[in-house]
Amino acid sequence: MVSNISRRIALGGLAGSFALAAAPALAADKLRVGKSVAENFGNVPVDVGMEAGIFEKLGLAIEVLNFTGGSKVTQALTAGAVDIALSGGPEMAFIAKGAPEIAIGTISESPIFMGLVVGNPTTVRTVDDLKGKPVGIASPASVTNWAVDELSRQKGWTDAHDRAVPVVIGGSTAAVIAALKTGQVVASMSATQAGYLLEAQNEGRLLIDCSQYVGTFELFTIFASTAITKQNPDAVRRFLKGWYAAVDYMKSHKDETVRIASRVTNYPPDVMARSYDAFMPAFSTNGRWDPKALEALRTSFVQLKLLNEPIDMSKFYTEQFLPAA
Repeated sequence: MVSNISRRIALGGLAGSFALAAAPALAADKLRVGKSVAENFGNVPVDVGMEAGIFEKLGLAIEVLNFTGGSKVTQALTAGAVDIALSGGPEMAFIAKGAPEIAIGTISESPIFMGLVVGNPTTVRTVDDLKGKPVGIASPASVTNWAVDELSRQKGWTDAHDRAVPVVIGGSTAAVIAALKTGQVVASMSATQAGYLLEAQNEGRLLIDCSQYVGTFELFTIFASTAITKQNPDAVRRFLKGWYAAVDYMKSHKDETVRIASRVTNYPPDVMARSYDAFMPAFSTNGRWDPKALEALRTSFVQLKLLNEPIDMSKFYTEQFLPAA
């Protein structure tokens, strides 16, 4: 009797082992991550986190979707096609207008990622030469639009004929270069790395990066749809944990970061290496909000005519999904 019971137990245990071995692994949670601009170095941590296996270890399967501006990725998020959006801080204004999203962490509060670039040949030597001149921007009511207007404000160009004139040319590097070559604009408010690229190709240069005249500003931001924050808040937390772990990884893995950044932005490795040196210190390592950066953003909403009056910013962002300090 004892031997029969032992045999049954042994066989049962063996069958259980086979069942466990045959059982499929738990599926990773899928998150659709939208980039407002594919060429933005500020969005590279998601690609590094994917390639380094950081998100995979956290049980996440990331699908990256590229868009051509902040409004486009917000539309996709509103339509339920995107769970997480990597976009500009000014997109918070869409929340005030009913967009079903919330800002869940900052990417960077430094304007060093943006700059004024000029082509060759050019009569523009300093920013003072932009007085009353056409300057390219990505789209109306965008952070590039605000940065051009801010230059006029700081220079005291208050009369209509004195202000630098924002001209919509699109946000892609190809569009910027084309607008400069054809003389549509004398300069463009673009990614700083676009200036690095023009210098490398002897086709232009970076005139100034915006950190030289713009203070702390909520520039790049991570948003989540309200749907995903309710349906799978743990996945949102794991995404942010993976994002800031990827930023930390990037700081000690320059070669890998430059290689990945070059592939996803389609910029040459030497330009990405220069961008890495300039931008890495500007990345947030914990995602927490700077009150000064948020106040500057709040002011910009009225200046850009996105909103008619200042608003309570606390309704549009949260720290509840960020990794513990």
